Amino acid sequence: MRLHHLFLAAALLVSSAFADSFDCRHCEKHLLPQPIKLIAGRKYARDRRVDVLHLKLDVMPDFAKRTVSGTATLRFKPIALPLAKLELDAVDLNIAEVKAEGAKVAEHEVTNEKLIVTFASAIAPEAEVTLTVKYSAQPEHGLYFRTPEMGYKAGDTQVWSQGEAELHRFWFPSYDYPNERFTSEVICHVPKGMQVVSNGTLQSEKPGGQDLVTFHWLQNQPHVNYLIALAAGNFHKLEDKAGKLPLAMLVPPSHAAQAANAFTDTRKIIEFYQKEIGVPFAWDKYWQVYCLDFLAGGMENTSCTFEASDMLFNADTEELRTLHRLDAHETAHQWFGDLVTCRDWAHLWLNEGFASYYTILYEEQKLGADAMKYSLWLEAQEVFGANDTRPIVWRDYGDPMQQFDNRAYPKGAWVLHMLRSQLGPDLFRKCIKTYLERHHSGIVSTDDLQDVVEEVSGLSFDQFFDQWLHHGGVPELKIDHNWDAASKLAKITVRQTQKLSDQVRLFRVPLPVSFKVAGQKEPLHFLMDVSKEVEDFHFTLPAQPELVRIDPDFTVLAKISFTQPGPMLDKQLESDLIGRLLAVRTLDRKHIAKLGKILREDKFHAVRSEAAKVLAKLGEPEARAELITSSANQKHAATRKAVVQALASLHTPESRETLWKMAQSEQNPAILATLIETWSARPGEPTVSEALKKHLAASSYQSSLELAAIKALRAQDDESSVPAILTRLQQPHELRGRDASTAFETLAFLARRPTNPNRDAVRDFLAEKLSDPRRDWRVAAAKALGTLRDPKALGLLDLLLAISGGDRIDPVREASAKAAQDIRAGLESPADLKNLWDRVQQLQKKAEDQQKEIETLKKKPQTAKK
Repeated sequence: MRLHHLFLAAALLVSSAFADSFDCRHCEKHLLPQPIKLIAGRKYARDRRVDVLHLKLDVMPDFAKRTVSGTATLRFKPIALPLAKLELDAVDLNIAEVKAEGAKVAEHEVTNEKLIVTFASAIAPEAEVTLTVKYSAQPEHGLYFRTPEMGYKAGDTQVWSQGEAELHRFWFPSYDYPNERFTSEVICHVPKGMQVVSNGTLQSEKPGGQDLVTFHWLQNQPHVNYLIALAAGNFHKLEDKAGKLPLAMLVPPSHAAQAANAFTDTRKIIEFYQKEIGVPFAWDKYWQVYCLDFLAGGMENTSCTFEASDMLFNADTEELRTLHRLDAHETAHQWFGDLVTCRDWAHLWLNEGFASYYTILYEEQKLGADAMKYSLWLEAQEVFGANDTRPIVWRDYGDPMQQFDNRAYPKGAWVLHMLRSQLGPDLFRKCIKTYLERHHSGIVSTDDLQDVVEEVSGLSFDQFFDQWLHHGGVPELKIDHNWDAASKLAKITVRQTQKLSDQVRLFRVPLPVSFKVAGQKEPLHFLMDVSKEVEDFHFTLPAQPELVRIDPDFTVLAKISFTQPGPMLDKQLESDLIGRLLAVRTLDRKHIAKLGKILREDKFHAVRSEAAKVLAKLGEPEARAELITSSANQKHAATRKAVVQALASLHTPESRETLWKMAQSEQNPAILATLIETWSARPGEPTVSEALKKHLAASSYQSSLELAAIKALRAQDDESSVPAILTRLQQPHELRGRDASTAFETLAFLARRPTNPNRDAVRDFLAEKLSDPRRDWRVAAAKALGTLRDPKALGLLDLLLAISGGDRIDPVREASAKAAQDIRAGLESPADLKNLWDRVQQLQKKAEDQQKEIETLKKKPQTAKK
């Protein structure tokens, strides 16, 4: 990355010789988060040659240089066999010294992936050795700086770690795999005025030399390597307690006003979990640190969760924004993932599925049974939408990060919900308590959970675990109902229609069905044991049912196709939450008035929102009128936003006028941002143009309104707005890293025509961002250059590709390659370009030679003998 600056000027000089009169074509492709490296083949847990007892890190981050230096001290003993060599995970570390107590180091070798320490004589099993490694690094992964030089506010300077799945190897040498637990301590030296957060308890905070202060944290309970944490910098802090357990919330100082909104549920969540799980919170404290441009929503380091600051919000967003779900998920990990940890990444669902499900259980505790069912509904829709037929326990991933998907999270949660539904809440609670107590501070696999469930319940769950965890897919059930008046028999026919394969088999599921009969106070409930491709089930009833509900309590993860006859549909619209959601989805143009009534009167916001979606889909004048009429009286923010989105999809003068009027009075910035984006349908109107300019130049929290204005201008294809957008992006703003791609792509799209007078300025702006310290911004800039389709950018992109390499996945390199490809696709390849291409190739060769020289210099001092 540092070489980008050396070739920037030369690349632009060569590129500027290209003609700028070629046609441009816009291409957009979202760059999804990627693993670091893909390795083919099935994956299994590592051998444990040593028992790691303790890891001590003594480090000093250099915020200006974005480097870290220090000493890692590892205390271990061989498990069963004599140990001649110790292999530690270490990537891009500069190893200065390796020494040991209890053994003699003969030599050490640094490879691309490992630090290999050879001992003068093999270490006997159970003999304790302390290895000390002095090192430094400028990490690309694992440890991330956020400094003023990177565009962050000076008062918000911070550095933070993110170890999952196997990223700590980029900033300290270690056994970086989840099947080994050990105690740890972190000593960190930072400038005075900064704070340091790590696992466990603070042992000391002492002044040091050179205006430094030293923090010493000790985690005296064993945990796995990826859970080691370090956050240092400037923070605003709030404190609380759950019983005697210290709680704290730390946010960047510029987000101090939002801190309390993120801290409202933490104590309640811990108190609920301790009661629900039956196992006390295991760690010495629970702190939460909100990190700038964090890589995910949150990370459950033992005793100190790190979370993304862009999740923080102002109270004026009403129900649209809350952090209780993120808080509940990460807190649940303190039991599931931290207290017990999956032994390898094939069993990741034991971490993520449990955290996801206990989040849903807290949803019920906080907001009620309907909120819980709606959470389950959303999780099920995510599983169905993914249509993933791989098993949850899957060993064919190329990189551990490929496991972090819908199988581990929502499907894993649903597996636990089905298990709880079959066992009942009390027996399920007893099983989970036993599972945690038995494997307390241990490593677990799916079999460990199954063994406990079967032992405690006395029931066999072989088929359950086999079909839901070791095979893939979900049952797809087509269900029909018939009534025989003469025999008073209701017949339910169930067909399993999922495509069968080695991965997806016929399922056996206990499928509940209920019948509401006139004169009966409560529905009649039955259980169908579904296991065949086609089955008929018969039920004797006192009279023809008014309503038939399949799985009324929502206990089976299955795609169910079952349409009620008309009169039954009316009854279903008066039934439970899931029944109402399903019924609303089936209503058509004959039910427009009914949909309007549901939109205005249903007691749960999600049903009202679903009605708005159906009315928009119907799109008839009567449906549009219902939406417009209901737009003024929606109190719940989620439904209000759903109405806005429904109206925006209509593209009629009446809907556009309604949306414009709503924007004049809307106080919720999240909904106002959605309204601003709808102005893309009103290009050229002076009032709209002025309003967009106003919001573009404003300063909203996390730049949400500025970004909405940018999206609207892009949809309008208003190239005259390029100077205003460019000026705004060059000024200080709170644009989040994940939004940079949208802003840069918009700028490039609007300036894409060769006749645009601002094209050169946009290209120069994006070229500058290619050397930005923030990787997300570099990726966004590279993608945007592909959208700009300016041949003058080819030289720079080619040079970036020439100086990058290696077998790791590099999103910047991939985005640059795609951008260069897109630009070349628009070239006509005139003959007079040949000499210019030759010059580009010469510069590429020079860059390659210099890169080789640098790599050689890096490797020379890495081998030392003792």
